[in-house]
Parts: sequence; C-alpha cells; structure tokens
Amino acid sequence: MPPPIPPPTLETSKEPVNGYQVLVAMLLMPLASALAVASWTLYALLSIHPIYVLLPVGSGALLAWPAWRLARRNNTCSLMQWLLLGLALALGWFGVANQPGEFLLVGGGLGLGGAVIATGIAHAKGWMPGCLKCLLVGLFLALMAGVGFSLHMEPLVVQAYGWRAAPLSLLIPLTMVMLLLWLFVEAPAASTAMRGDTQKFSGRKTARSPD
Repeated sequence: MPPPIPPPTLETSKEPVNGYQVLVAMLLMPLASALAVASWTLYALLSIHPIYVLLPVGSGALLAWPAWRLARRNNTCSLMQWLLLGLALALGWFGVANQPGEFLLVGGGLGLGGAVIATGIAHAKGWMPGCLKCLLVGLFLALMAGVGFSLHMEPLVVQAYGWRAAPLSLLIPLTMVMLLLWLFVEAPAASTAMRGDTQKFSGRKTARSPD
C-alpha cells in the first residue's frame, strides 16, 4: 500500500513576497508622486494668480485614468520612466518660457504628474495588493511632502538665483528618481508571472509524485 501523500505546507501554498521590491515601491513611488505635486505647487507659486494651478491639476486628472489602465497592462517601471522624462521636459521648458502661451502649455505638460501618481499607485498596488489603507496613507504623505518641499524651496532658490532656476532645481531629484527606478525597481507583472510559472511547475510535479 503506497504511503499517503502529505498535504502541501504553508510555504508552498502561498506566493512569496519580494520584501526588497515592496520596500522600493514604498520609497521611490511616493517620492515620484511628491515631485509631481511639487511641480504643481511651484507652478502656482510662480504664476500671476494661484488659480492657475487648476491647469496642471485638471490636465493631471484627465491623464490619471489612461495612465492607470496602461500601468495595469504594461510594465509600470518603463511607463513611470517615460512619464518622469516628460515631466522633466515640461519643467525644463518652464525655466526658459517667455510667452503667456508657453506658460499655458507648460501647465498642461505638468499634468503628467497626475499620470505619475496613478502609475505609482498601480505599481505599489501590484506589490502590496492587500494594503489599500497603507497606500492611501503613503499617497497623502507624499502629496503633503511635495507641497511642503516647494513652499520651502521656492523662496530660497528665487532669492538666490531668480525664478527661472526654481523649476530647473526640481530636475535634480527627478533625475535621481529616474536613475534609481532604472537600476533597482522591478515591475510587479513580470515577477507575478514568474511566480505563476513556478507554481504551475510545482503543481505538475506534485501531481506526478504518486506514480
């Protein structure tokens, strides 16, 4: 009489969690969101009237949903890098713009920050699917950090180097985040697919074990 097959243990019945990638998602994605909000705050501070902040916020709200859909179906890391590159170009244009129409276009371009926030949420949710409250708290803290950073940085930079240097100064942390994303961050979709293939192979091997 063949020996009974032992039931699967707890370790093989659950998907392993990549703690390193969870940590990176908790640090870099909120930082990218904070920089996006910092660009909106800086646009409002340097505008003739603070109500002009509605331009990047409105365009960001329009871009957030398409970015969320793309992030759920594609590589979130690559999408985030392209969005941050577009945001960097908008900030660079902000620093050299002269005509009123250019400033309006810059405000629309800074709306890419909404897509950055949506992509960051999708990436973090991919690594932490059951931590919605943590994601909301982290997003709120990131938004507050972005607003506070611009409020403290803008008067210092404008007084020392002029207002055109203020948007250009955001390019430094933005470039650092892009570099860290390229070097250390892994998209959750690829890792999930790899874990799924491993589980399928383990399941087939267990099914053949009675023979």
